[in-house]
Amino acid sequence: MFLTRRRNFITWIAAAIISLGLVIGLPLLNSTIKPAQAAVTLRVFAAVSLTEVIPEIESDFIAANPSLGASFVNTFDSSGALLNQINQPANQSAGIPDIFISAATTQMTSLQNAGQLASGWPRTIATNRLVLIRPTTPTSPAPNPTIAGVNRLTNCSTCSPPRSGIRGIVIGDPATVPAGDYARQTLQSTLSGCGAGSYNTLLNSTTANRLVFASNVRNVLAAVQNRVLGTNTIDAGFVYTTDQRISNSTTLVTTVPQNCHSAIVYPAAVLNRTNNLSAATSFANYLSSSTARGRFTARGFGVP
Repeated sequence: MFLTRRRNFITWIAAAIISLGLVIGLPLLNSTIKPAQAAVTLRVFAAVSLTEVIPEIESDFIAANPSLGASFVNTFDSSGALLNQINQPANQSAGIPDIFISAATTQMTSLQNAGQLASGWPRTIATNRLVLIRPTTPTSPAPNPTIAGVNRLTNCSTCSPPRSGIRGIVIGDPATVPAGDYARQTLQSTLSGCGAGSYNTLLNSTTANRLVFASNVRNVLAAVQNRVLGTNTIDAGFVYTTDQRISNSTTLVTTVPQNCHSAIVYPAAVLNRTNNLSAATSFANYLSSSTARGRFTARGFGVP
């Protein structure tokens, strides 16, 4: 009897100790175990010349911030076309995009003046160079002589040597495509090494040797590669050096001197419409990190 009572007493004491431990430890567990953070989807509108490098940087960011659970939805196009999309009321009310990266200051300044950027933005994350390219294998009959500079894009019977056979020069539409606007500035310039003021001559031609506009810089690249845009034979075009680097069917004619046009910069900004301000700011800051800078330079961009 005595032994039975003793065993029951010991069992009761053990149960009490365990219960007490649970009571004491439960608040500690509750204070240290946190629910997993909800996944975040960031929508990025970026200049089409960034098509290769931005996904690379996003992958680096995801790997460096696993607890954030971030994913990205990207839209690439000309900066002007993206600005038009940003200004659509439906996108503004939906908080789209979170981040905008343009290939010129014009579109970003428009948003800044309209009070649509989060505090502290924009910030320049990369730079680029404008180049003149031609098809590696031109359409026959080829221009004579071979196109050799931005100041030699017009047919000219009185030049030395004479130039003939140039049919189409493609650039981005200057109204919406920054690369096209840089090309316009280059062709209008009469400074040494620039376009010899040939823009209006090429623009106003109604037959051969005329300017042909494309909707973004990658469509310019495609037109030079294919040697045609619409019904126009293309003999040369202006793109960024980073675009020409991804092409195996175009030849670099020349890199345009930087004084022929305004500086080519890529400003990035978080928009104040975002529903993910913390994550968007984190990624936008990451665009200036050493890892991101390495990605830009590996693709041929400059960094500030």
